[in-house]
Amino acid sequence: MQNIITIIKERHSARMPFDPEHPISKQDMQQILEAGRWAPTAHNMRTFEIIVVDDNKILEVIGNINSPISEIFI
Repeated sequence: MQNIITIIKERHSARMPFDPEHPISKQDMQQILEAGRWAPTAHNMRTFEIIVVDDNKILEVIGNINSPISEIFI
């Protein structure tokens, strides 16, 4: 139980500009995908798909998406 408390306390969100030139290792990618696969969902329905994009041109387009902040979210 203490490990869970430590993980929760040390969790943080990184807020920085998207950098399509910053590669991640295959091992890190596998861990990210595994975490997403096991992440909890409402009623354990898993109604999402995970798509890995490794094309720099597409990543740049995605990184340049600018949308307004949702009033509902705030």
